[in-house]
Amino acid sequence: MKKLLEAELLKLKHSNILALIMFLPLFFVALGFTNFIRYKDLFTSKGQNIWQQIYTQSAMFYGLFILSLFVTIVMAIIVRIENSENNFRRILTLSVKRKEIYLAKFLVGTGIVFLNLLGFMLMVIAAGSILAGTSKMPLGIVYGPLLAFVALIPVMAIQYYLSMRFSNIGVALGIGAVFSIPSVLISNTKFWIFFPWTYSGRAILSGANMNPFETGWYMYAIGIVIALLFTLRGMYEFSEKDIV
Repeated sequence: MKKLLEAELLKLKHSNILALIMFLPLFFVALGFTNFIRYKDLFTSKGQNIWQQIYTQSAMFYGLFILSLFVTIVMAIIVRIENSENNFRRILTLSVKRKEIYLAKFLVGTGIVFLNLLGFMLMVIAAGSILAGTSKMPLGIVYGPLLAFVALIPVMAIQYYLSMRFSNIGVALGIGAVFSIPSVLISNTKFWIFFPWTYSGRAILSGANMNPFETGWYMYAIGIVIALLFTLRGMYEFSEKDIV
């Protein structure tokens, strides 16, 4: 498994995925930073916490919409590398289990998403340190992005499954976009719990409210169950699949 993970990381070395990891959080934190400066009087007129205001301005659109699309793109790129160069056929000639190949690629994808959220957290802390001075940083700035990662696990599993299931990259990208775009609206309805694409937005915004389980622990439990089901199904299908 270790060698498989190292091989996957080497394949990504020449892709643009690392630049994407840094650009997205930098862009949205910079957007939140400038938005706060522009409307500082409004955001602090009632004694609001500066840290929370910066975090909310940065995380709102990022968590509700962009994160799911980012996951869709990451998983599609990881699998496309193999499909475009017929690498799957070469890999399967090696003495490795297909299930390990499936898991290795998925773990690399989840690692990329984690780095993206870690970068977001660190950039928010940097922005808050500049604007909030010596005021105490709320812990929600830390656990909000971490909970968003956990909340994204079902979407990561679903998008990875679709990317592995269909050789045409457009299928997984299309499905991911179709489900990500309306998540902002569905998140405000009573049916949000049935739509995993809304989970990350709710989780990351919980950091601004200082309530890590504001949406209930069951959201994370349901997400883990969904991820397990899609991962097990994907491993089975990949093990039985004919690679030509």
